[in-house]
Amino acid sequence: MKYLTPIVLLLALCGCERNTPGSKDSVKVAVPIDIEATRRPADHADKSLKGRVSRAGLYRLVRSGGLIDDPNTNTGKAVVKPVVEMLKATQRIPLIKGSQMYLQYRIWPLPAQPAYADLRQVVKHPKINLPDGSVSTGFASTIKGRVNSNQVIAYTGYGLDEDYELVEGDWIFEIWYQDKKVIEQTFTTYRADGKEQAKLEPLLALGNGAVGRSKPAKKSFSQFDWPRITIGGTSAIESKGTK
Repeated sequence: MKYLTPIVLLLALCGCERNTPGSKDSVKVAVPIDIEATRRPADHADKSLKGRVSRAGLYRLVRSGGLIDDPNTNTGKAVVKPVVEMLKATQRIPLIKGSQMYLQYRIWPLPAQPAYADLRQVVKHPKINLPDGSVSTGFASTIKGRVNSNQVIAYTGYGLDEDYELVEGDWIFEIWYQDKKVIEQTFTTYRADGKEQAKLEPLLALGNGAVGRSKPAKKSFSQFDWPRITIGGTSAIESKGTK
C-alpha cells in the first residue's frame, strides 16, 4: 500500500530531513519571496541535476493519519502522515505483512528561494493480482518536491500490508524531473524463513493495526501555494502554484 507523505521519522533517525510532499507536523513560517530574482538568470540553470539515495532499507509503520482512496496507486488506497522507524539498511525486504520499504533521496541543484519542483515518481513491481481481478505491475504519480537550500530531500516508500501484495521480485523506485531520471532504487522481496519471520513479525505487527481511516483533504497540497520554479534554458521562470 502506498504511503502519502509527509513521513514522520522517529528520533532514531535524527539528523535526517523528513519527507515531502505534504505538510510536516511543525509550524510553517512565511518567507518573503524575491520575485525579481525569479526573473533573472539563475546560477543553477546551466548545471546538471543530480540525485542520490540514502537510508534505503526495511522500516516499520508506527502510526499513521489514516487510509484514503487514491486512484494513483495500484491498490487504490494510500496512507497519509505515516510515522515510520528504520529497522535496518538493506535492499532485501521480507514478505511479512507490515514490512515497509523506504528510501531517502536528495536532488540538487535547485533554486535557492522557497519553492517546489514538479517531480514524477514511477514504481515498478512484480505482478500483483488485485482483488478486483485486474493485474498491476506498477504505477506512477506526480509529487511536489519542496526545495530548501537548493535541494529536495525527501522520503518515499511502500508498505506490504495486504496478502495479495506479498509476491517475490524486484520493486524499482524512480524519481524523474521532466525527462531526466535522477533517482533509482531497487528492493527485492523474498520469502523469509521461519526464524527470521518469528523475529520480525512482533516488530512489524504494530504497523498492521496502525492504519485508521480518513477522508481526503478538500484542499490538498495547500502548503505548496508558493511560487513555482520552472528549470531550464537560461532562466528560472516564476509562475503561480497549482493545486
